[in-house]
Amino acid sequence: MRQALFILTILFCSTSQLFAQGYVDQQAVYPLLESQTGDIGNVQKVEWEVYEYKDHNKKDGKGSWSELLAYIQGLPGDYTGDRRYIVELTNRVTGDNMKIGRKLLIPKSFPNDWRAYSPYPFTYAAATDMPKLFIIDKTTQTFGAYESGKLVRWGLVSTGTNNDLTPPGRYNFNWKAEYRQSSAAPEGEVWEMYWMFNFHAKHGIHVHQYSLPIAYPASHGCVRLAEADAKWNYQWANGWTQSGGRVVRNGTPVVVLGQNPAGRPAQWNISGDGVVSNVDLPSNLESIPEGTNAQREAAWASGQ
Repeated sequence: MRQALFILTILFCSTSQLFAQGYVDQQAVYPLLESQTGDIGNVQKVEWEVYEYKDHNKKDGKGSWSELLAYIQGLPGDYTGDRRYIVELTNRVTGDNMKIGRKLLIPKSFPNDWRAYSPYPFTYAAATDMPKLFIIDKTTQTFGAYESGKLVRWGLVSTGTNNDLTPPGRYNFNWKAEYRQSSAAPEGEVWEMYWMFNFHAKHGIHVHQYSLPIAYPASHGCVRLAEADAKWNYQWANGWTQSGGRVVRNGTPVVVLGQNPAGRPAQWNISGDGVVSNVDLPSNLESIPEGTNAQREAAWASGQ
């Protein structure tokens, strides 16, 4: 049985398979993403079980999808929203793209805080002395935000494609705009970016809201977020302070980690009798190369 669980973290699949995973329904998941409030010390990580997507009881007339919905609604937990979206975001596939025989990770209970399902550690020792830190992990296509080493928010992202990679390194949030149109759009098209915060001024790389594939990098180098996460970061992160054209104080520190996944990203891996996170955070943040000259003009970690 456990050998079959390998499908949850397999990295090699075709581009067509990736595209078939679907897009995040950003309005539907808005309440779920906004559930990340309060002290992380009051949140307990969920335990996981494996569920095979199929028609388990052909006599009940429900079918595979209806059976899954009935099963997760019957599990304990305080979350009263549509639990399907927790399953979709966890397994990086939308309900209309579920295939018979797929092995799904299902929480054994449904707490009312999205951080309970996070692959990021609740505390991060390397960031303890930093008021704020925003992490972008390309391998799992996720982000994690910390305050004084405590997780305050996490979510899915879509970074640059292999032809337009989001460069790894240490950055800082610089300037922001509630709305802009992308200069990379082809003639006759308009690409609208909302709740944008730049972290690479020279190359125009930002985090912002846009259509969000659930399972692959799709941007031209920027980092796409769901609307709820982009709006939250727009209000949470701080920009730089400049004087005479030079940076005198950097904004909120940002790190871009890892490499694009070779196939469908997975934030979880099956190890022995348990589930372990695929997010691998460095023990020394200063060992990450500087991303721009801004980190030389003003202290990287001093950004608030």
